[in-house]
Amino acid sequence: SRARILATLAGFVGAMLILAPWTDEFSWASLLPVAAALFWAGYSLLVRYQAASESSHTIVVYLLIFSTPFNAMLALPEWQWPTETQWLLVAASGVLSALAQMSIARAYSVAEASFVQPFDFAKLPMNVLAGWLVFGWAPPGRLWLGAAIIIGAITLLTHLEQRAHKSVS
Repeated sequence: SRARILATLAGFVGAMLILAPWTDEFSWASLLPVAAALFWAGYSLLVRYQAASESSHTIVVYLLIFSTPFNAMLALPEWQWPTETQWLLVAASGVLSALAQMSIARAYSVAEASFVQPFDFAKLPMNVLAGWLVFGWAPPGRLWLGAAIIIGAITLLTHLEQRAHKSVS
């Protein structure tokens, strides 16, 4: 639809503002979050589809089965054996990640995707807060502008599609 095309273009503009490929700060590593966003979008679509027929436990087991080897391959070049404390942190991270994914899968199974998706936007400010608290990183102003454009486009698209869905019903 025209609204989806416009939302996609607005999202691209927002992403370009965040990445700022025209600046000296840009590096190819800056594209890794874009790849992560594409994988997350694909995962979200799969969860929405699978939530209609599979339990949240099944969805999370498959996620862990498929993502663990992939993540292990990413870790191999810099691998160092974790200390005991680090093993505890890895285990805690795994448990919390599994619980989060089960919650997401359950949310998609009991509610419309258009209701669940806006909660995903809460990740941005929480990640920025964590970056500030843990690493002392403060995002540039263009990040907020780009994020606002992306979130605004998705919110508007969700609203328009909900309205169109209600008029058809």
